[in-house]
Amino acid sequence: MKDCPPGKEFIFKMPDGRVVGRAKNVAELVHLIKTAPIEAVLFHAKGDHFSPWLSMLGETKKVSQLKKAQITEKTVRIELLRALKE
Repeated sequence: MKDCPPGKEFIFKMPDGRVVGRAKNVAELVHLIKTAPIEAVLFHAKGDHFSPWLSMLGETKKVSQLKKAQITEKTVRIELLRALKE
């Protein structure tokens, strides 16, 4: 599993900017998607914040899967986790 360069961690935030977690690799991102408040997950998913970070890690297949995901309030965690598992 590839870690991001120091200082390039994915910073998981609430819509108001409060930091609720950091991820340095895909496994840590998956953990945050499972455990972070739903508002933070939706904020990042709807803003397409995951794709640029995953691209930086060279995870192009996961980026392509994310773009196909049907994100709604009810399905956001399931869809993101499915895309990141690919």
